[in-house]
Amino acid sequence: MQAPRLRVGIFDDGSSTVNMAEKLDSVGHYVTVLHAPEDIRDFELVVIDALGVEGYVEKLSAYARRGQMFLHTSLTHGITVMDPLETSGGIVMSAHPIGQDRWVASALDELGETIVGLLVGELGGSVIDIADDKRAQLAAALTYAGFLSTLQRDASNFLDEFLGDPDVTSDIIMDSAQQFQALPSLDEVIAQYDSINNPGRQRLFRDLARRQAEISRAQDIELWAIQKEDR
Repeated sequence: MQAPRLRVGIFDDGSSTVNMAEKLDSVGHYVTVLHAPEDIRDFELVVIDALGVEGYVEKLSAYARRGQMFLHTSLTHGITVMDPLETSGGIVMSAHPIGQDRWVASALDELGETIVGLLVGELGGSVIDIADDKRAQLAAALTYAGFLSTLQRDASNFLDEFLGDPDVTSDIIMDSAQQFQALPSLDEVIAQYDSINNPGRQRLFRDLARRQAEISRAQDIELWAIQKEDR
């Protein structure tokens, strides 16, 4: 049996990439985009789908009613940012999607946890518990992982300058991504670094060499990279 459909009011200033309005509409909720805090009175669930959560919370708390549900979608904000709404009697929650079907979600009480779990489940996801003080680090880790696609494209372009065969380039990139690549010797790293005539690639080559040297404890390469940074 399907859970009751909610009247959902959403504040979306375009700063968030979650697009919660589309997600909730796709599972049958009655979604309306709101523009003024006083417009929330007729809605059972109010969603703040924006990065500037604090500003919305402060304004909405003056109009919140007891038992009304509030949810924000910011990954970097924990649940305590919603305290003014909770003090006004609201049921407060947060939910942000990561990966294909995982959501970082939280609430201040068991009722909120149940509701946000049901909402996430309706959207085909499951909840991951992340402590509020770890959210910024998780956001950094996700951005860090996202750099891989930029590096992969740039490495493909770099290789293709010499190979001229996208299929061969693609095979090399795939093999490199799936297998650990040991660092060359220090002399080889220096020669390779000096051969790169693109300043951006040369700088990134040095930084990545340093990071891999830190991980693999190649102290000579790490020291060389540090010295290059200081120049």
